[in-house]
Amino acid sequence: MTSIHVKIKNLRDENNYKQRQVADYLGISQQAYSYYELDRRELPSRHAVGLAQLYHVSTDYLFGIEPERAGAYDLNASFIQDTTLKDVIISLKKLNNDNKAEMMRFLSYLIHSQSNEKKKK
Repeated sequence: MTSIHVKIKNLRDENNYKQRQVADYLGISQQAYSYYELDRRELPSRHAVGLAQLYHVSTDYLFGIEPERAGAYDLNASFIQDTTLKDVIISLKKLNNDNKAEMMRFLSYLIHSQSNEKKKK
């Protein structure tokens, strides 16, 4: 069973976040967050909930109660057969939260524009 400090470091690395970004998300100092990853300080449940939300996993997964990542996306799953869609999802995971929000606004704009074009035809 993987320890929680290893899991949160691996999840941070997989999502291309810096410790500072995760610490800011949790509302704590970068040093305090680094202590969780180094297993020098016990992760409080309120921060575990925040990390679970950030990484789209369950707190049971973080604490080792549940072996699988509930809520995680499998990019090889059959429902994502479009390679362009896979590329978009992979790229979106690399963006910070502000840029993800900007991308969502742009997608909404494109969908709205496309809808208006169809109405004109």
